[in-house]
Amino acid sequence: MFHLLLLVAASSSTFEDLNRLDDRITAVSPDAEQVDKRLKLAACPESPIIAPPAGGSVIVRCPALGWRLRVPVNTTAQKAETAEIVIRKGEMVECVSGGRGFAVSTTMIALEDAAVGQAVRVKSSTNAGPSSTMTAVATARGQASF
Repeated sequence: MFHLLLLVAASSSTFEDLNRLDDRITAVSPDAEQVDKRLKLAACPESPIIAPPAGGSVIVRCPALGWRLRVPVNTTAQKAETAEIVIRKGEMVECVSGGRGFAVSTTMIALEDAAVGQAVRVKSSTNAGPSSTMTAVATARGQASF
């Protein structure tokens, strides 16, 4: 019985402290929702990276372990109405995806309007199949990222 308690106590400390993670996310985006406390994320050996809000959520990731988490951000319709549209439906959009030390870009067609930070559906200008539709995040006039 005693060994079982030690095993449970040892295993519980191997999970990320979600309350502390919530505090760090709130410091980056006060409008972010709480992290679902049912999650059992492996404890990140380094401090998790928290990206500023984009596309209606904050991205939290632990590169050392490879986990990634999207935390929704509460936005009001009023903010969306006053935001300047930087991508218009039907426009050609330069879509960029990258990582540490590389970036890949392609030109795609916007399927809807979007302001900076909003999700925008785009489709390939060369492939007409249903799998050619993707969702990107508007970053600037005529530009989006995956």
